[in-house]
Amino acid sequence: MPMGDTGRSVRYLDLQPVRRRLQTHFGLVDGVMPGGGPARYLQSADGRFKVGFITPISQHFCNTCNRVRLAVDGTLHLCLGQEHRYRLRPLLRSGATDVVLKRMVCAAIAAKPERHEFRYHPHKIVRVMSSLGG
Repeated sequence: MPMGDTGRSVRYLDLQPVRRRLQTHFGLVDGVMPGGGPARYLQSADGRFKVGFITPISQHFCNTCNRVRLAVDGTLHLCLGQEHRYRLRPLLRSGATDVVLKRMVCAAIAAKPERHEFRYHPHKIVRVMSSLGG
């Protein structure tokens, strides 16, 4: 992921040729990992080995993204490449019930942005993955 200064300073590498080379060399087949998030997987024919590729630039995965991140300050970040977030701390501090919290989290997830902007606005978001727990 092109996150923070380090992620943006590294030259882009298209993983598709790497993926094809590994697939051919090791006889890997397309694999699926339930709940595996944005990665696309290859696996050994016997299913004992899996390797995942996260390709946010060459292959958008936003339409299938099932991830949100809860930071230690109670902020629920909806996308690594956008500023969409919900602040849960005020609800927690005010004694919100589990029903209210669940309603808020569901509303937040329903409002996840359509896609990131890493390619078109690479300096829009300056964030370090470790600040979000990743």
